[in-house]
Amino acid sequence: MWFVFEAEYAIENRRANWNKPVTETMAWHGPFATEAEADSVAVARMWAKIDIYAHKARTVDMTVRD
Repeated sequence: MWFVFEAEYAIENRRANWNKPVTETMAWHGPFATEAEADSVAVARMWAKIDIYAHKARTVDMTVRD
């Protein structure tokens, strides 16, 4: 089961701190059946906000395994 995590990140010293997502901008999209489907959504979300420097969307595998 795949999800897409999307957020804008804090700016520190004129650079994005990729370890500090801004809480108000965090969003989860999914679930998706395949990694390819989640990747296509992540790419679309990145292009949708291409003008925002500190924005990132990434795929997350939340498959439960024994």
